[in-house]
Amino acid sequence: MLANINEIQKHVDEIILRAGFPKHSVNLCSAPIGDGTPYISFENNAYNYIYSERGYEFSRKITHSLNTLLYWIMSEFAYKIACQYELDHRVEGRDGRRIVFPKFIEIMANMNPAWELEARNEIQNILAEAPYDDSLYL
Repeated sequence: MLANINEIQKHVDEIILRAGFPKHSVNLCSAPIGDGTPYISFENNAYNYIYSERGYEFSRKITHSLNTLLYWIMSEFAYKIACQYELDHRVEGRDGRRIVFPKFIEIMANMNPAWELEARNEIQNILAEAPYDDSLYL
């Protein structure tokens, strides 16, 4: 049986607190707002993590695993925090992802140690497609 939106929010709040961030740093939606904010729907006995804007769906991930859904939710939050960290600690002339990506992995590991490897693999896949390039920032 799938967890409902309130149960998922409770898990998210626990993860957020464990990682040292304020409760309600992530507020889940179960219907589209229309501004690109992701929402969760429960279709075909699966979790659907959907991004849509003004009625146009541009991303949908589907899973039967609550852990996978939580990873998707929390990785978005962690990436936003890591990007803000990079802005606050920017090094001129260097690809900002050199700061963002390790911070992202650190935050994900703090939220759930089991997520560290998945986060590392995600970053390795990104870098395989688009390696660091400091020359873009000179």
